[in-house]
Amino acid sequence: MENVVYLLDPATALFRPVELLGTISFKPISELLGCKLTQMVRFDESHWLFVDEEGLRPGLTAFTIFDRYPQPLGGKIVLAGNDGSESYHSPSINIEDAAAHFQCCRPVVDPVFVTPYDVQAKGLVLAGALADLKLRIESRPAMHVDASA
Repeated sequence: MENVVYLLDPATALFRPVELLGTISFKPISELLGCKLTQMVRFDESHWLFVDEEGLRPGLTAFTIFDRYPQPLGGKIVLAGNDGSESYHSPSINIEDAAAHFQCCRPVVDPVFVTPYDVQAKGLVLAGALADLKLRIESRPAMHVDASA
């Protein structure tokens, strides 16, 4: 495959190679991300991440923690190579090594039910009734998908 980038979808935690038609440039990368404003984040000396500039917005259902960046990244992420030249190219890092730098996260709501041991006012026990909702963040590593599979 020529002109390959790696695409991470935080909703599924799948990290896979995607072949672009033509050269690796902003337009096809923005189309992969599904965004209008693209932000670039340095991955390492030879690679850049492209992310949705407006990815962290209300109604967020998934996000990514990149271990070399101080805040979460919203939306899909594209990894491309760049060695300081004007053009981008396929990553020189293998996808397994790149995937190790990401944790995909999503908010999860857990119901908390009243137990028979929870005595309410006047001794009334409503066992099985919903007492509360607890929010937690579930984190899972990015899972690379083998292109030859």
